[in-house]
Amino acid sequence: MLQTVTGQITALEAGRILEHEHVLVGFVEDGKLTPDMYDRDEVVTSILPFLLKLKEAGCSTMVDCAPEYLGRDPYILRRLSELSGVHLITNTGFYKKPYLPSFVYEISERDLADIWIREARDGIGESGVYPGYIKIALNDGAAIDDMQLKILRAAMRTSLETGLQIQCHTIGSEVAMHAYEIMKLAQFEQDRFIWVHAQTFKVTDVYKRLAEAGGWISIDSILPGTYEEHVDLLGQLLDSGVGDRVLLSQDTGWYNVGQDKGGNMRPYHHLFTDFFPAAVAGRLDPQWLEECVTSHAFQAMSRRS
Repeated sequence: MLQTVTGQITALEAGRILEHEHVLVGFVEDGKLTPDMYDRDEVVTSILPFLLKLKEAGCSTMVDCAPEYLGRDPYILRRLSELSGVHLITNTGFYKKPYLPSFVYEISERDLADIWIREARDGIGESGVYPGYIKIALNDGAAIDDMQLKILRAAMRTSLETGLQIQCHTIGSEVAMHAYEIMKLAQFEQDRFIWVHAQTFKVTDVYKRLAEAGGWISIDSILPGTYEEHVDLLGQLLDSGVGDRVLLSQDTGWYNVGQDKGGNMRPYHHLFTDFFPAAVAGRLDPQWLEECVTSHAFQAMSRRS
């Protein structure tokens, strides 16, 4: 089952799943983003047509990947889901510097995990909305610093206590392998872990090592103008034997807080209307493409016992 903002759904109800997209993002430092900085009605009005177009393209479920302090708003997500008919999934967890509030630097790993465990068990504030996974981030392209290490370990603890999967913003193979070694030493089950932005790894041996350990490989920047390179990358992943661990998404949207009318928002539907035909023309198996956004995505995002 998947936990959405309006309740749990089955694989049949979920249908096609975009596992890494955005509705609202606010790049406000030090955890100071608040709902007072944007108009919820305007966000809903701006995003709704994109979700309706996604539904028209045959996709029923979308995972919103903005964690708390970076744009997570369960009230907006629930309204959009009810209006569009698209199942939306939100998260618990925190991002990285400089978008963390000061208390995160001061509390322990245990206390940090307890915040996320409470949300998983009791819901997000008074919204009545429950998170469907844990969203965290690592440093881009470098070794993991102490702050992000605490967040990673707190996420692992939360996953083990709640069954929620982890999606982790990860740029570059070096930091991915550092995180992999940390989880391996902790004997943490890698099938609980989704390597977000894995298209940045670029090293076949890294993909194989992470996938063979059970990790999910999220290729999530499939945007117009990049189709040929993504078809090539996906072909390489299939050739290296990790095709059963691949997820597909776009990292699109989003209403950007602080920009006029949310700035330049990008549609959600192009993966299905544009990329899939291009990928099939590039000789990728259409059934496998569908599996990446149905059975693979459902399994990757489903709560563990």
